[in-house]
Amino acid sequence: MTEHAAPGMPENCELVVEPDTDSRLGLLADKLDKLVLPLGKWMFLISLAAVGFMSLPIMLDVINRFFIGASLQGVVELEEFFMVVIVFLSLGYVQRQEGHIHIDLLTCKLPDWLTRCLNTFNLAASSVFFMIMCWRTLITMMKKSSEYSPMLSIPLWFGLGLAVIGVAILALVLLQQLFRSMAANLKDHSAMGMIIALLGAVLLITMPMWLKALGLGVSRFEYGVYGMMFLMVLLLVGMPIGFAMGLVGYIGLGVLGFNMIPALNMLGIAPYTTSASFILAVAPLFILMGLMASEAGISQELFETAQKWLGRLPGGLAMASVAGCSGFAAVCGDSMATAVTMGSVALPEMKRAKYSLGLACGSLAAGGTLGILIPPSIGFIFYALVTEQSVGKLFIAGIIPGLLLAVMFIFAIWLIAVRNPEKAPRGEKSTLQEKLLSLKGVVGMLALFVLILGGILGGLFSPTEGGAIGVLGALTIALMRRKLSWAGIVKSCEHTVYITSKLLMILIGVGILGYFMAASRLPFHLASVVTESGLNKYVILAGVMGLYVLLGCLMNVIPMILLTLPAIFPSITALGFDPIWFGVLTVIIMEMGQITPPIGVNVFALSSVAEGVSMGTIFLGILPFFICMVLMLALIIVFPSLATWLVGVFF
Repeated sequence: MTEHAAPGMPENCELVVEPDTDSRLGLLADKLDKLVLPLGKWMFLISLAAVGFMSLPIMLDVINRFFIGASLQGVVELEEFFMVVIVFLSLGYVQRQEGHIHIDLLTCKLPDWLTRCLNTFNLAASSVFFMIMCWRTLITMMKKSSEYSPMLSIPLWFGLGLAVIGVAILALVLLQQLFRSMAANLKDHSAMGMIIALLGAVLLITMPMWLKALGLGVSRFEYGVYGMMFLMVLLLVGMPIGFAMGLVGYIGLGVLGFNMIPALNMLGIAPYTTSASFILAVAPLFILMGLMASEAGISQELFETAQKWLGRLPGGLAMASVAGCSGFAAVCGDSMATAVTMGSVALPEMKRAKYSLGLACGSLAAGGTLGILIPPSIGFIFYALVTEQSVGKLFIAGIIPGLLLAVMFIFAIWLIAVRNPEKAPRGEKSTLQEKLLSLKGVVGMLALFVLILGGILGGLFSPTEGGAIGVLGALTIALMRRKLSWAGIVKSCEHTVYITSKLLMILIGVGILGYFMAASRLPFHLASVVTESGLNKYVILAGVMGLYVLLGCLMNVIPMILLTLPAIFPSITALGFDPIWFGVLTVIIMEMGQITPPIGVNVFALSSVAEGVSMGTIFLGILPFFICMVLMLALIIVFPSLATWLVGVFF
């Protein structure tokens, strides 16, 4: 599977369409690219600037509130405007450079000519879809031409106009890629396959009209079921997740409505309202904080501190890697970023110490999963957004399971090292003075952790404001350590825009799909079926857990949360499970999938820094840690207070 979660992430299977400037389609693609690429770059640079500056109004508001006791007016509106700029002005360039998140589990195994034909189908359907979205957003903009935001009097047409431009550029990029793909089809002598792909795209876009004409007499619930099945098909043929969800939502709402007007109107306003969200600003802020913390050298110092204290023990360097991952998780919030960052620091040390490569890489891949469990966690943030639960409660709920899981990982390493000393030799002994002096390496991490979590729990600021304060804290640490550079800031902002754009594209798709699901009543029917099935609720929970482990093998944890929770969560609450407890369980289950074959994305991410180590070696090395995660799940199910006790103390 290809998951573009961050720039530079390894791609185990990617279809590359070579330029074909000899054909007319290839020349047309080149001309369109020359038109779109410069504009896309400038728009992307504006997105970078928005990411860099979006924390400033929030920080000033918090400071003003703390010293004067009054909030600055219009901060929420300003952040919503920043989100519109970041998301819409980057969509096209992200698609042009890396592509939005998609699953290539099936297309990776198909012949090249068939994969190219499917690519043509995806691009044709997606380009027309976003052209329709652009048209309807333009109509919405004209209708809102006389409306202004209440605080800052920002004209609404201006934000909607940026959305129109961003969606238009995305549509043009997709069109350029479509021409390139069609040229490749002709070069492969796959003209018939290309024609079928284009006809399939036409049938897909016009589906509401011909389904109504057929008069099938299908119920709303059945349309909901068929819609979700069709969504799975689109995902398997390689359509980006956000695109597929948006298309199915638009088509489904068109089929269920008396005419196409409700679906078209929804397409004109839903993407903008989804992106223009102060609550969603928490995502880019926490992502930027983690990247800035890495630039500040916090990961390096955490590993060095852990190495001084644990290095002499059997398997000490691997233990130090897990401990370092735990510490970095407290300032990062993403599993792949934690695994890759700590891997680049710790893996060379373990290679020099002649550690078993399976154990070394396994400990890092598993340790990286702590990045989305120990707060602050992007996984918990998106779970809270979908389920409308408290981010603060979820953060607190993840502390004990996260620390306990880290201890279980360390104990597993100790057992392996004691039984097989040659796999994990002891390191050099450190004096007590060296150990105590090394503790300065955890100061930066602890300062950020206490600042953010303490402020949120103490009611000083909201999670979104905590993200902005965290960015300031990471910048301050980097400045004090003289590691702050312009190149590092730009790099962090760039990666933040890439990640945010991809995640928000999925969230836009979720928003559009949500209208269809609400109209079909599918989630509520499923909840009713589940509660009236007569099955023990833990049997149903086991089925959900199995589904999540499977899905975790196929995609990143955030897309999985956004894709599945809207349908599953009503059933979980109907069964009487605590939503905060289920949030912890969900994140652990999904993280299990991140390190398991056939497609463990943490493993592929780690492979970017583990040169010369085969995937099979890493997967074998993960087995002990997978067992630890299974035991952790069992403990939380048997003893729910592991996730809920601390929440009760603070709330």
